[in-house]
Amino acid sequence: MICKCKNIIPNVRVNLGYNTCVECSTVEQYGCAPLINHKTGNSIQIMSSSDAAIIAKLTRRRGYGTMLK
Repeated sequence: MICKCKNIIPNVRVNLGYNTCVECSTVEQYGCAPLINHKTGNSIQIMSSSDAAIIAKLTRRRGYGTMLK
């Protein structure tokens, strides 16, 4: 299958129901944010990459081990 931009869409992507190539896709990539429940029992929360970037910015610790501005 060929996309509107003339790129070939891989068969795996077509089988999943997509009709555009990755470059033309409007779906945002996934991101994650760490959930710290215990010092060794951490997990992650899957979310949009824009939300993950906001959470990463809000949870940054100033002056802790690095020189963040």
